[in-house]
Amino acid sequence: MLGEAQHVVQGIISNITQEVLLADILHDDKPAYVLFRLGDDADKDWLFISYVPDQAKVRDKMLYASTRATVLRQASSTTFLHLLRGRLCDCNFHISIFATTKDELTPKGYIAHLASQKAQALLTSRERELADIKAAEGADSSSMGTTIRSSNVWGSAGNTANGNLGLKWHDDAQKALSSWSSKDGGPVVQFNIDTTTETIVISSNDHSGQLNFPDDLPTYTFFKFLLDGDSERRVFIYSCPAKSPIKSRLMYSCNSISVSSKGSEHGFTLDKKIETSNPEEVDIDYIKSELGLSVPSEVNPDSSNLKPSGGFAKPPRPGRRR
Repeated sequence: MLGEAQHVVQGIISNITQEVLLADILHDDKPAYVLFRLGDDADKDWLFISYVPDQAKVRDKMLYASTRATVLRQASSTTFLHLLRGRLCDCNFHISIFATTKDELTPKGYIAHLASQKAQALLTSRERELADIKAAEGADSSSMGTTIRSSNVWGSAGNTANGNLGLKWHDDAQKALSSWSSKDGGPVVQFNIDTTTETIVISSNDHSGQLNFPDDLPTYTFFKFLLDGDSERRVFIYSCPAKSPIKSRLMYSCNSISVSSKGSEHGFTLDKKIETSNPEEVDIDYIKSELGLSVPSEVNPDSSNLKPSGGFAKPPRPGRRR
């Protein structure tokens, strides 16, 4: 998209319009990297744009998120071919912009970005430190299910607050989790990700009220452990077998926190979260142990007469043979 993006902003003119400079080459559902020249000098004043629209597919968002730094570093440190003039030029990307809509790539949006950068540059080191702390607190709260724009988790309606990585829930999956959360709900409900529609769906795995995990596909499982009386413990199990496809493992990992935080919408909290790459180890005894409910093994009455093990015997000192 390099050659197509050679629109020139003449000094960011004061007569700002709402024209979307890149409307003809960007799409509403496809991410892109754009190398944008701000002036006539091909060796200076370049802008690096990472455009990742909210409507893009989850796998595309993850791909661009993981490659952005590499692309910027390579473009900034190497010499590349200037397509319009047919010659090599050294380009310096002093400014980079991350955009999710075309509206952010207008002259007005660009000036707002510069103003924000300038304001940050005027901050003292202490003010920048406080700003970083607030940003970190926002990231932490987003992982707990808030609707901060930078979070990757569910909003109140089941979608993500910003659509970055969170997945939608199928209606049947929503109903299944709601039923499980009720007092009369079954002990187990299990979910998968439909990678074609990028949606949380009910697992086709026939658990029949028992814990059962496939050995070649990740799953999200909500499990009730009933205690004496009416009390119970609620457990979330994220199983990701080693045999799972890499794409599935990546997608399930990115959305695990989102799914486990779904309880806030259905009025329940989790007593334990378990992650495993070996589903065979997760059984009732294992869950009891994780919940701290295991009964200690009885002591052998004759064990007091047993001598403690001496461990490994020391080898004899070397010496002359007799």
